[in-house]
Formats: sequence, structure tokens, C-alpha cells
Amino acid sequence: MKRAAISRLVSALRARKAWWVIIRVLGLALAVSMTPAPALAQAPATWVPTKPIKLVVPYPPGGGSDIAARVMVNALGNRLGQPIVIENKPGANGAVGTEIVFNAAPDGYTLIMSGTDAYSRYPALFPNAKFVSAQFVPVAPTAIVNFVLMGRPGLPAKNLPELLALAKKQQLSFSSWGNGSAGHVAMAQFNLVAKTEMLHVPYQGAAPAAQAVVGGQVDLTLMPVLLAYSFKDRLIPFGIVAPERLELIKEIPTLTEQGTDVSAPSWVGVLAPPKTPAAVVATLAKAMIETMSDPAIDKKLNEAGLAPLRGTTQEFATLIAKDYDFWGKAIRDAGIKVDQ
Repeated sequence: MKRAAISRLVSALRARKAWWVIIRVLGLALAVSMTPAPALAQAPATWVPTKPIKLVVPYPPGGGSDIAARVMVNALGNRLGQPIVIENKPGANGAVGTEIVFNAAPDGYTLIMSGTDAYSRYPALFPNAKFVSAQFVPVAPTAIVNFVLMGRPGLPAKNLPELLALAKKQQLSFSSWGNGSAGHVAMAQFNLVAKTEMLHVPYQGAAPAAQAVVGGQVDLTLMPVLLAYSFKDRLIPFGIVAPERLELIKEIPTLTEQGTDVSAPSWVGVLAPPKTPAAVVATLAKAMIETMSDPAIDKKLNEAGLAPLRGTTQEFATLIAKDYDFWGKAIRDAGIKVDQ
């Protein structure tokens, strides 16, 4: 991504920051605007599943979407009376798994744990995407994913000021889970704000990107909080990309409080294939909303470093429509393009 393009994107992110903090703190309990949203089911919940349901996670195990899915899958299955089977389908920053679900039968038995990267950013960055985000049918939100900037073992910098000084003396490298991903965009912001230049090395998932840092193949990466927690004694934590400190790793300061203002808002939630019948969506949404209202699920999400995100199907639809519009405009205005 070119520096001028990222500068424009950073300005858009800063203008949006207060709105996202409200969502972060209050969940989806906010006024619904007139932003166009996908058509939603209003029919009574008369559909009852009779066989296991497949939940596609379009990333490898270990990332934020995967963790969110595994936290709620058993409770959701219990409410639906059928097991939920997670299938990881990584590739192309979530596009491979997203395309699979986009083309799946709209019968309620194939769903996706989607998120900002694949739903909102990917179509704007890659105009020839083989799916249309707005045609997916929203079910319910799950969480907001937060990230931590981590450094490889042996990196000659032990805190953020030392890292900034080192990055200005030599070119460092960072891994992400794909071109145009939250990890890529946030580190591009970091480069702009900190006046550094780092080499981007994309991988197909947050876990492989993390392993690249553990193995010393790259210098830095942004990790989902639970991964960062598990590696905090082996890697060097430099700061959290979130509006405030997180309970699981409260000893690690945010990048913003250290003077490097970086934002990477990323939602995750469940979507159904296009043209999924209203009654099917109503059954799934009721079970999802009840599952996400359980304090035990909140506790598990918080323990995993995820911020619970609750709301009705309509509120979720409005959120993702806004997110899609925001990223499309921000990426187009910034002139960002990614080679496939």
C-alpha cells in the first residue's frame, strides 16, 4: 500500500474511531439508521434443524474468528438440538471459505463465521471477488477481535520506544494473515504514524503469521489477544491495538496510550448463504442471540481476549452494512489496490 493512500485511510479511521468505541462499549444497543441493509427474515421461527450444521471459519485454527466460533459452538448446538461442526477453510484472506458458503445450499445447514476482513475489506481491495457480501443473510454478531503487536525472540528492542528507534535504523519485517487484512492495514497505519518502513510478509491465517514470528522468520506481527497471551513469555509485547487495555493482558499498554495511534476495528459474526429462507434465519438468530446473552459465553469470550458483541439480527445487519460502506469508501478514496 502506498504511503499517501494509507495517510488518507488513517484519516478516515480516526474520524470513525468514536463511533467504534461506542459499539465496543455498548454492543449493538444503538439507534438504527437508514443505511441500506440486506433483506431480513420476519417470518415466525418454524424451522427445526434435523441434522448437524456446518460452520465454516474462513481462516486456519487459532485466529480470532476461529476462537469466537469455538467459544460459542457447543452452547449454540445445544439450543438448536443439533451439533455444530466447525470447518476451517482458509485462503485469500478469508475469500476461499466465504465463496464456499456463498455458493452453498440456503437450507440452514451451512453457515459462516465472517468478519470485517473478508466481508467488508476484501471486495473493495479485490474487485473480482467471487461473492457479493450484501447478498449474505445476517444471523447475529459474536465479538470484536483485538490484537497485540508482538516481536520475535532476540529482537534488540524490549519496548515501543526502542522498537521505533530500531525501525528507523534498519528495515524490519512483519507478518499478517493476508493482503488487506486488519493486520496489514493496522501495520501500514503504524508505519505512517511512526514514520517507519517495514516489509510486509503475508500468510494464510493469524496462527501461521504468529508462528513466523516465533520461528524468527519475521520480526513482528499483530496477534489475536489469546495467541498473544499464550506467547507473551516467549515473544516481546509492544502494545495492544484497542481503545483501552484488556483484562486478559492488562499489563500490556495500548499503542495509543504510548503515542502511536493505530486502529483495527474488526467484528465477527454468523452469516447464512444468500436466499436462506426467513424461517430458517429466524430459528438460527433466536438460538444465536440467546447463546450470546449467556454470561458464561461473555466470560469465555473475555478470557479469550475478545469483546462480546450482542444485538438483534437487524442491528447486526445495519452494523455490517455500515462497515462494508465505510471500508469500500475508505479504500477507494485512499486509492488502495492489492495485486492478486
